[in-house]
Amino acid sequence: MFYGGKGGVGKTTCASAYALAASGRDRLRVLLVSTDPAHSLGDALGVKLSGTPARIGPLLDAVELDATRAFARWLDEHRRALGDVLEHGTWLDAEDVDSLLDLAIPGVDELVGLLEIERMANRPSSSRSGRGYDLVVTDTAPTGHTLRLLAAPETVAAVAEVFDTLQQEHRLIRRQLARVNRPEAADLLIAQLTEQAHDTAKRLRDPGQTALHWVTLAEALSLAETEDAVRMLDEAGLRVTDIIVNRVTKVSDECRLCERRREEERSVIAGLRRRLGRGRRVRLISAATREPVGVAALTALADGAAKRRNDTAAPDDSPARDRGSAFSAARGAALSGPPERSHSDQPESPRFDADVFRGASLLFFGGKGGVGKTTVAAATAVKLAQGRPAQRFLLLSTDPAHSLLDVFGERAGPIDPDQPHTVTGAPANLYVRELDAPRALEVRRASLESALDDIAVAVGTLGEMGGGIADNAALHSLMRLAPPGIDELFGILAVIDARAAYDVVLVDTAPTGHALRLLEMPDAAREWTQLLLRMLMKYRALVRPGRLAAELVDLSRSIRELQAVLRDHACSRFILVTRAAELARVETTRLLTRLRRLSLAVPAIVVNARTLAPERCRRCRATADDEEREVERLVGKLGRSGRGRERCAIIQAPISAPPPRGAKALGRWADRWIFADGN
Repeated sequence: MFYGGKGGVGKTTCASAYALAASGRDRLRVLLVSTDPAHSLGDALGVKLSGTPARIGPLLDAVELDATRAFARWLDEHRRALGDVLEHGTWLDAEDVDSLLDLAIPGVDELVGLLEIERMANRPSSSRSGRGYDLVVTDTAPTGHTLRLLAAPETVAAVAEVFDTLQQEHRLIRRQLARVNRPEAADLLIAQLTEQAHDTAKRLRDPGQTALHWVTLAEALSLAETEDAVRMLDEAGLRVTDIIVNRVTKVSDECRLCERRREEERSVIAGLRRRLGRGRRVRLISAATREPVGVAALTALADGAAKRRNDTAAPDDSPARDRGSAFSAARGAALSGPPERSHSDQPESPRFDADVFRGASLLFFGGKGGVGKTTVAAATAVKLAQGRPAQRFLLLSTDPAHSLLDVFGERAGPIDPDQPHTVTGAPANLYVRELDAPRALEVRRASLESALDDIAVAVGTLGEMGGGIADNAALHSLMRLAPPGIDELFGILAVIDARAAYDVVLVDTAPTGHALRLLEMPDAAREWTQLLLRMLMKYRALVRPGRLAAELVDLSRSIRELQAVLRDHACSRFILVTRAAELARVETTRLLTRLRRLSLAVPAIVVNARTLAPERCRRCRATADDEEREVERLVGKLGRSGRGRERCAIIQAPISAPPPRGAKALGRWADRWIFADGN
């Protein structure tokens, strides 16, 4: 069973509560797995987890999958066979092959992760029975990474075809000259990859073996992302059976602000039922007052929900019930979320202060999924563009699950989102773009392959060179082995190359794990580029590199420029966005540490959706008190870790109901941000 959804919607808590209920009430042996590179399962359970299953309860084990280590084990096992394939089908020698294999092979790391889950599921559980698990519950990463994970079998099948192309000439020579027909280790590996990809894809599409539940919130942005994700999964043959609407605001007779939030939620839920509800169960889960953290809190939440199986908030009248199966309430146990407020009820605060942004030409916005990165990035872009009318600004989204145009209310219309364009109500000097990373990769790859064709034309056929490759198709295939994530990098490079057109580029990144991969990608991409260049130079006596070498040199130069720009603190800065909640705070401090290790400047943390004026509402007052404690802990953490240049300002952004949508609303909201020194 997979739990997917937009970051920050409560997937981890939903998955944990379901696993606790299944292992407790139904006496199933359960393995609870996190595949998110930025794991928070251990934080939610309140225990330290690793890549080895740990016992959480009598029938429940939990593990944070270490996909990198699992891939390393797989590579060690198959390195020789992979090396044979690459040596047989390219000009690469043993040294070059080793360099290429040290880079991740597209899709294989995700497939290995899926196979690792299956391997763990079949091993003896920690229960006294010593048998395998009856149920595996998987807490996935946010939307973009989850879609990549579930598409891994098809990606690996394509990679296996590449390997088969590279092996084809060697196989033919062995049969015709050596009269050897038995398969080698390389042939066996290709067949194994093909079979594993096929079997895994079949298993994911079998409703008898796999269930997919999608968690969302009753918010317009979450609904838009859910629609896109469900549509893509349907097209891929992966059926979402349950949609869980998390943190639905409870009825409150004493809080007009909570009621305003409920009014928006009713509209969103009605739209969700209308557009996605046919043939699926839609479950509504009431928001808890306090974020449930720890096994005891999650167990109490799951037990309480099980006793009230149908105790879910309705979109219109409170007596309405969701009549699901015995698991319905446990499946939807939720992280608590603070109520949102209208602009008119916010206290006055200092005007928007752009000191932490001044002088920067590249601003990244990142953090845990669901904390409001896109809204914060859009509001910042609007205010900076308003304050600097003589400058040009580009606001770019690199999240595979884009929501930037939704924030501006620009989803409708004949707009190519991958082309910079102005948006209604925003300053004329602000341009917005949702990066189409696959398109960026195809454009760059087409350029490289066109240069390869020039080589083939120049020499007639590559087979005449006596170098060990029979046709140009094999080198074209090699281009398909670019490291995972290079598509997003090429998109960023396109912006870096066009920096002359903009004074400031603001980047709305994907959630933590995906963003870190993008920021760490330049090193791997440059290695890959330089490997291809070394290959050309090594055989320049046989092949005139010409335009291909020029393309590779240009690409390497752009990557080197990106690396220099990222580490230039006067030029580039990373603005962290978080919420005043325990899980978000813990992940934020970990991300801060990783960014500093990458030598990136982090001058500010935006604490989003703060409940600053709770009035008489008991729930809002309790939420405000909890948030205040979390902000104090965050500031304390910064004080202990801050060192001179690493000082970090705290920006508190008030909660708003409905959330700000459109350039004018974003600007008004940003005017109410409160700036303070966090150290």
